[in-house]
Amino acid sequence: MRSLAALLVCVLLAGCATSGGVTTLADGRSGSFPILTSTFPTRPGAVEQPGTVMGELSLPAGSERVPAVIVLHPCAGVTPNVTAWATELNRMGYAALVIDSFTRRGVEEICTGHASVSVGSRLADVFRAQELLVTHPRIEPRRIGVLGFSHGGWVALWASQSQYQRRFMRGTGAPPAAYAAFYPVGCNARLVNEADMAGGPVRIFHGTADDWTTIDHCRDWVARRRAAGKDVSIVEYDGALHAFDVGFFAKPQRFPEVVNPSGCRMIQQADGTFVDDAGKPFSGASPCMTRGASMGYDARAHQRSIADLKAFFGQAFEGR
Repeated sequence: MRSLAALLVCVLLAGCATSGGVTTLADGRSGSFPILTSTFPTRPGAVEQPGTVMGELSLPAGSERVPAVIVLHPCAGVTPNVTAWATELNRMGYAALVIDSFTRRGVEEICTGHASVSVGSRLADVFRAQELLVTHPRIEPRRIGVLGFSHGGWVALWASQSQYQRRFMRGTGAPPAAYAAFYPVGCNARLVNEADMAGGPVRIFHGTADDWTTIDHCRDWVARRRAAGKDVSIVEYDGALHAFDVGFFAKPQRFPEVVNPSGCRMIQQADGTFVDDAGKPFSGASPCMTRGASMGYDARAHQRSIADLKAFFGQAFEGR
């Protein structure tokens, strides 16, 4: 009986892991912990599966309540630049929760097309993480933002869309207070009712020389929503390539094996599926998909983007 009582106290008050995942952060923890989520199919006929992903929460010094940012990695997984951005967010005075959407799903990378994790699965990760963050005694529940890079940027953009909030959020919690996307995939997807957005503003941070997620699609993405009166905009870094914030690519490199969707346009149908410009079902095997892209560090763009991101989140969180 004593062990059962201790277990119940742990579950209800301390937020220990149950069924493989943490149920609350009321104990004020930081560091690594598993997050209960779901994996959504990437192929027809597959079914949703419950599971966990790992989160790494870091907090700024002090004891006061602070805003928090959910950080979403690119197609290569949690790389050093992602954890470096968590450190930058802490310096800005924000908590940072980095989500590893791949490892517990048995995936190392999805850049080359040999494995995949759906955007739906990653959206589930975002909103389950948000549910946890609001239980943390140091987090301001209404000041939670999302920051994504490349494939993670795609997730950040779609997290702002009401259709995906209705699909993946639970309960009566407010949608995120801000959405930031660095050189995102997914700007070339035209959604049904895409001006139906909820939560805070959206900012895209993009290099004009990016040949992996070309900036023209994101300019169009922003223009369509701005025409509908939405608070969205794009910050452009002249001459910067994809991954302009990744110091590892101080010497620009070409990667011939990565899948490149920049020549594609995806159009959502009423049932939620996508077709290409020819009206044929869109997939990774669509004729518009090519291979090869460049990545390169740009110190000036990187430093500017830190200041730009700080200004964006500061304004978005102000008064909430």
